[in-house]
Amino acid sequence: MKKIFLVSALLASSLAGSFPATAAQVLYQDSPAESTTAIVSRSEPNLITVSGRKIKRIYGAEGLFTVTPEPETGSAWLKPISDKPMMTVFITDEDGQHYKILLKVQDIPAETIIVKGANKQPGLVINQKNEPRNDDILSMVDALYNGEGDETRKKIPLWKGTRFELARTIDLRGIRGEAYLLTNLTDKPIVMDEREFYREGVEAIVIENPDLEAGQTTEIFVVNEAEQ
Repeated sequence: MKKIFLVSALLASSLAGSFPATAAQVLYQDSPAESTTAIVSRSEPNLITVSGRKIKRIYGAEGLFTVTPEPETGSAWLKPISDKPMMTVFITDEDGQHYKILLKVQDIPAETIIVKGANKQPGLVINQKNEPRNDDILSMVDALYNGEGDETRKKIPLWKGTRFELARTIDLRGIRGEAYLLTNLTDKPIVMDEREFYREGVEAIVIENPDLEAGQTTEIFVVNEAEQ
């Protein structure tokens, strides 16, 4: 089943470049009663940001981590100081909204975590508002889905055990559509999430088959803001 999501502005570069192994983790939280999960580095400070707001406080069990705030940006650096593999942190932003995050601590490089509250993303589903730009995005997705676009073959590094290629591109009215082919080269299934492909300037993501069995190939459609 096709799933189409909108985003506003996220980190890193366009998908036409390479995919870094440590892309920012974007967490969506509808309610402070629920928790979302992120991975953090055990040995390095991890950057935490609340999209569009400044962090007022990060707190949790004593002795599990240290927090270094950045008053100018409203972000904060969190570093684990215990040997526990998991911990829960609570974040309060400048508007008094609360977020609950379950952190998995691993021996990896520093991570960037972006928290987005539900009321900052009223248009996650692309057809929720009938705005002119959304119509253009829908038209672009339909065109990509129907095989339109200028053909190209550009291999892009992604995950170990996969082959990822840019197959087609379309440029239209300030947006750029890109069709990718992702092949599972392993002997195990791969389960994907649209948010794994979000980058700065991305307007929509479609994964034709997010549950990819061994040897299978799926198309992934990406709609970006056109380069100025």
